[in-house]
Amino acid sequence: MPSDYSRQILLREVGAEGQAKLKDSRVLVVGAGGLGSPVLQYLAGAGVGTLGIVDADLLDPSNLHRQPLYSLEDVGRRKTDLAAAALRRLNPSVLIETHPLRFDADNALDLVRRYDVVIDCSDNFRAKFLINDAAVLAQKPAVFASVYQYEGQLQVYKPDTSHACLRCLWPQATADGIVGNCAEAGVLGPVPGAFGTLQALLALKILLNIDGQLEGELLLMDFMNFSAIKLKAPRRAQCRAPDCDLVRPPAREEAGVELRFGSLADARARGMEIIDIRSDEEVAVAIAAGRHIPMPALLANPGLLSPAALYLLVCTSGQRSLAAARDLRAAGIRAHSLARGLRGLDGID
Repeated sequence: MPSDYSRQILLREVGAEGQAKLKDSRVLVVGAGGLGSPVLQYLAGAGVGTLGIVDADLLDPSNLHRQPLYSLEDVGRRKTDLAAAALRRLNPSVLIETHPLRFDADNALDLVRRYDVVIDCSDNFRAKFLINDAAVLAQKPAVFASVYQYEGQLQVYKPDTSHACLRCLWPQATADGIVGNCAEAGVLGPVPGAFGTLQALLALKILLNIDGQLEGELLLMDFMNFSAIKLKAPRRAQCRAPDCDLVRPPAREEAGVELRFGSLADARARGMEIIDIRSDEEVAVAIAAGRHIPMPALLANPGLLSPAALYLLVCTSGQRSLAAARDLRAAGIRAHSLARGLRGLDGID
């Protein structure tokens, strides 16, 4: 039975012509987690013709409370494969393109150029700013969301004079690990779900050219007290939209920063010292996997490590350790990051 879009076609702003626009549209979703799950479900349900999914992760049991696209029996499998199968069941007429890889400087611009709109459903600052820069360079609209515990924010970038990109507000990307993501700070499942739903709504408004697209505005929402504030997001004086003086083509990724090991003993056997960069609070709950130096202290004083030694940085998910390893390597320290973090190991040895 073909998908039935009759309820949304009844809307004056959609109609048959708008539904045809959606069928011809291509949307890239970076991240198939707490934000990405509702984004993908609602866009597939609405009949967006092609959905691209970028995600390198395998499903973890801790994902399920906020990622209803998946089920317990799916644990350990690729999220891109699982999401594609679920969306095809929801709407077989939608073409699903999977990209089971990390969104990085080597592929960002090429991926964004293939689609009409890109939606940031990532959970780290590096990816968000890569999405921003690629969208600016490719002159494509982008819908951003960030979530922290009970609150978050939404922003839309479009390549015109009424929209600021992320670098108008924050010229330098915030280092990952300064603010915790869901894996480190915790979150109630409906919070990213609500923000992801709003991202899907904004994407549909952009595709259908419906008013109310956060024109040069930043929407802040706090679900602890259900407050919302809409702030003007001004462009920088030197901004020449749709060009940006602060955006350059992404530099190529340095190879070999992330390493995979079956156990930490394998890393030690290669002469690597384990540096656990988790917070004091995290280590109080789960014992340190090696020498414990919290990430802020380590980045503030790289001299705590010797340029002559070889290090493997570890954290919960591998995101903070990757960000820290990049910074330390720029300071001359031979640091690597444990891919997928401690939760990707069978156990801490």
